[in-house]
Amino acid sequence: MTKRAPKLPPPTRQDREAAAIAAEALAAALADPTTMGERAVMFLDLDRPRRGECHITWSNLPGFLQVNDRYSHACLPGWEYTKAEIALEMIPDLRALAEHGVRPCLPTDGKPATPDLFGVML
Repeated sequence: MTKRAPKLPPPTRQDREAAAIAAEALAAALADPTTMGERAVMFLDLDRPRRGECHITWSNLPGFLQVNDRYSHACLPGWEYTKAEIALEMIPDLRALAEHGVRPCLPTDGKPATPDLFGVML
């Protein structure tokens, strides 16, 4: 995570339910990428400053968005993740929101919070 989240009201029951669904869908998509659904791509050519962006969404992952090499989710507004951080941080953040009503509040450096005791995580 790199950006700091905006000040938000406490999550509602609907926010927590959406986060639970999103966490399960993302975990399933990481395990089997064919479950992501149809990919929709939109290219934005920005005039000032001269640059472009590629926005990608998937039909079976509502709220999940890729902008160039950064990923975000509608349930976690203001936070951006790298591809490696999706499994390490985004899914646990979504589960924490769903189970405990807690949104992320501190940016991290992309490393797991606990050490890998068995040497299986890369």
